[in-house]
Amino acid sequence: MEFEPLENSQDDSIFVKNHRVEAGELFLSSSVLGDLLKNNSTKYITLEDFNYDWTKAIQHTQESEVSIIKLQKGKKYRVKEYKTQDLIKNLFIVSEGNSEICFGIDNYDQWNPNPSIDQDRYVFNLGKWNARVGVLNVDLKSATTISEVQPFYRGIFKNSPFENQSGLIALINSNTDMEFGLLYSGGQEEDLILIQKNVNFEGIIWQELKANNGGGLKVIMENCNLKQVDPPTYYKKQLKFSKNSVMVNDGSFNQIENSFQGMGNSSNIVFVEGMTFLLPPSTFIRNYHNRYNGDNIESTNRDISHYIHPIPTVGEKFLMSRSYDVYGVSIPEMLRNVINWEKLGLDPIPNVVRSLQVGDRLRIDGQEYLIKITDRIPGVAFNSEYRFNGQDSYYAQEFKLDKDLPEDMPMVVEVEVLESKGEQLLDGNLHEGYIIFKYNKNWQTNMDVNHGLDYMLASNPFGVLSYNHKEISLWAKNTVHQGYYRQSKSGKGNSKGYTLINCSGFGDQFNPEVPVKESGEMAKKAKGFIDFLMALV
Repeated sequence: MEFEPLENSQDDSIFVKNHRVEAGELFLSSSVLGDLLKNNSTKYITLEDFNYDWTKAIQHTQESEVSIIKLQKGKKYRVKEYKTQDLIKNLFIVSEGNSEICFGIDNYDQWNPNPSIDQDRYVFNLGKWNARVGVLNVDLKSATTISEVQPFYRGIFKNSPFENQSGLIALINSNTDMEFGLLYSGGQEEDLILIQKNVNFEGIIWQELKANNGGGLKVIMENCNLKQVDPPTYYKKQLKFSKNSVMVNDGSFNQIENSFQGMGNSSNIVFVEGMTFLLPPSTFIRNYHNRYNGDNIESTNRDISHYIHPIPTVGEKFLMSRSYDVYGVSIPEMLRNVINWEKLGLDPIPNVVRSLQVGDRLRIDGQEYLIKITDRIPGVAFNSEYRFNGQDSYYAQEFKLDKDLPEDMPMVVEVEVLESKGEQLLDGNLHEGYIIFKYNKNWQTNMDVNHGLDYMLASNPFGVLSYNHKEISLWAKNTVHQGYYRQSKSGKGNSKGYTLINCSGFGDQFNPEVPVKESGEMAKKAKGFIDFLMALV
């Protein structure tokens, strides 16, 4: 069969023993090339040649005529320390079978701002050159990760989000728990072709494929079994409270740290003895608390302890806001603990937000009120009603009282605490509870309704199996997609087609704008590249 040439390649030749195979010869016939490669020892390097120094071995392939790293059959390699390496020319990592590379150190702390060992998320950065990269007969594994709601999932490939990348990237005959890649199209006409063949994956995220520059991103999947593994969303802990912090006696609040903190429809909370405490993100502290109170708190997550809005004690007085709907109309029986001074058109007054609970009793303008329901502010107003420095900075809770406030009462009121349920936690003892990552979920406590523990612990876990733009193209055969398929659109270019042959699991948001075919051949360029890689061993 004919193997079509790649255009605009910066590296149009590889070396076979005593012979340079030029681009024209390489793509004339895969059978001719295969015979040549099998009858002559291909020029390659091994990791043993570099005393197992991964970085130096990869650099050598990018600075010399050699493009092939050959691993010993059946051997397991460990690359403990690595940084993402930029590729500017061909790279082929091959084995005759059953080789493994494990990347990273076990239990790496991704939230440590000063790590002692280099651990980037992705192994290779393909930039925007005309890529030809293949991994054959090699299992790619991640080191053991810490149990967290957002584990440090490692990935193989990423590239530039800017234009012009095309080429071929392949992973063939591999068991892996690493993400295939975060990859962007280079345009509409010239394709970047991604090949996944005989791949077994179990992990957090498999692929994020973005057609930012048009529909020139084509995915080939054959004989793949892909399974999404959900990380935990909560941890049971022994907790100790002080006025404005909570401490765990084992583990860390880093276990529920995540990239959604300070953005999006998410929150981290503590649930203990029927009470909820929001764990404010640093954006709230920087953009709201410090700004209005002249404070200088730098972070809220301190590893084994976390800042909380202070637990009020009996006799304390502070300010709260009447709650309101999306039109700004006050809701008679509702209060908020965060005051949006700008929205209300009022000059700000220093005032520290408190943590209030169901069963707390308050005095407002001489009248007593009982808090019957607590919850987060509904919808996007929870985080984005109040923004500063382009960041979500609100994170308010709402409290339903046992009776309406007077209609003529101002929007900001002074409250006095007559009874505080949270005060019982300030006894210096450990209390059993949960630290929880809540994503797209409410966390209401209600005096009249027991929602149950399952409700409070419920959350959407971090991760999706595929998160792709609909403008990509897909050809898949004998592939099981056992996990969530999230789809969005770039608005750039058009898909060149979808084909699913004897596949399952492509559901959820999977909804191409073009008809999905049930038959059709694999793209010639992809098949030719697979033949080429197989001939290397």
